[in-house]
Amino acid sequence: MKKFKTCIIFLLLIFAITLNGHSQNVTAHRQPVSVKTVPKPITTNFNKQYPHVLLLGWYSTHLTYWQNDHSSDWYKGWYGQRKIVAYTYLNPNYYEVEFMDHPGETSRAIYNLYGQWFETRTKINGLNTSIRESLKASKYYGWKISSTMEKIESPMWPIEIYRFHVSKGLKSHTIRMDEEGNFIQIKVLNN
Repeated sequence: MKKFKTCIIFLLLIFAITLNGHSQNVTAHRQPVSVKTVPKPITTNFNKQYPHVLLLGWYSTHLTYWQNDHSSDWYKGWYGQRKIVAYTYLNPNYYEVEFMDHPGETSRAIYNLYGQWFETRTKINGLNTSIRESLKASKYYGWKISSTMEKIESPMWPIEIYRFHVSKGLKSHTIRMDEEGNFIQIKVLNN
């Protein structure tokens, strides 16, 4: 019995050392930074694009982090807790800024190192009439719409895109629609 306890203690000690060593080597995907460390072309372009907003914070980040929707609590309830780190980087290649332009709507914009704007995502409180009417006329009539909804603006799209979840029973889909109520993308999460 004494050998068993010694073995357990030894294994726990190795696990604790390994866990501690691993956590020191992993680079987080999104690190808070001081505005002083953000390259000047980024802050200049941000201030031109969004001159009268309430600044919430700057972050160094990476495009893979952004595209995979990793965020502290932005998509709370959409994906569940993420435990796998897919990519780590030694140096940032993008900067993200969080701000408020309208009360109750938090936005996140991302820029590359040269100040080029990639995209802005804004948490919104509701969908416009065109989108609601299109949903009513579709197979998603009667499906529950998530409370987390976002508007996506990008220089690559001529109009705003809205993204949200719908669910019915065990079925769950992520939907992207344009501001006119046209379906852009439907991603089946559970069926």
